[in-house]
Amino acid sequence: MKKDITIAMLVALLSLCMFSCSEDDGEGSEFDNWKERNETYFNNLYNKAKGSTTGTWRSYKSYALEESAATSAQDHIVVEVLKEGTGTESPIFSDVVKIHYRGNLIPTASFPLGYQFDSSWFGDYNLDTMSPVSGKVSSYLKGFSTALMKMHAGDRWRVYIPAALGYGSTSPSTSIPAYSTLVFDITLVSFENAE
Repeated sequence: MKKDITIAMLVALLSLCMFSCSEDDGEGSEFDNWKERNETYFNNLYNKAKGSTTGTWRSYKSYALEESAATSAQDHIVVEVLKEGTGTESPIFSDVVKIHYRGNLIPTASFPLGYQFDSSWFGDYNLDTMSPVSGKVSSYLKGFSTALMKMHAGDRWRVYIPAALGYGSTSPSTSIPAYSTLVFDITLVSFENAE
């Protein structure tokens, strides 16, 4: 008898939890209209960069496109300069770079700063205590490589990459939905010829 009461109580508790703990609160998903929201977010930043006269906001066409082929905002990256370095040269496609970076999605209700999906560092951003990661410019996404080839040693940029120059219509992992604008905080520490 005691066992039957215990089972009945567990069933009642589980039923209550299933109804009260439901994620469907009528407000929709965090990723509703994700493609449209990402395109709008990026296009607004692109227009801001195109209208900027201070040089803090910039836009660059993808390295992979001829000037005449870069006809839409989605063919460009947008850059917000956070710190100017002292270098005078930029890496080329075959160079090896040493960088610090952090990657986020666009802001959402649950993640006002954007969900962080990757990072080369943990904790506080302190260049003196962090070891940079190394990689060939050619090994990164088109938008990321485009930014690296415009940066100088010591530059720290926030780089906005539209889906077309990121992962496009594919989802590389559960943390990055298809059609995502990617937001990277990148510091170019140094670079050298791969040979």
